[in-house]
Amino acid sequence: MFVWVRVTFDDRFLCHQGLPVQPEMKGKELLDAITKMWELPGDRAYRVVRVHPSGMKEIELERTLQENGIRDGDPVDLEVA
Repeated sequence: MFVWVRVTFDDRFLCHQGLPVQPEMKGKELLDAITKMWELPGDRAYRVVRVHPSGMKEIELERTLQENGIRDGDPVDLEVA
C-alpha cells in the first residue's frame, strides 16, 4: 500500500512522494516515516492530514491507518502544527 505525501510549508509542496505503508501502522509511525523521508528538522511539531474529496481530516496518531480511513493511493499533507 502507498500513500502520496506532500510537504505544504516550504518548497517541497511542488510534488508528492510515494511512501510504502501498512494498514496496521499507527499514525505516529507514518509521521515518523514522513519526517525521515523528507529529512525534516525534529524541533517542530507536525500533523498529517488526509486529503479526500469529502474534505481534509487530520490523521489521529494513536489510531492505525486503516482506522483513520487511509486507503491505497491516498494523498496526505504534512503541515506544521
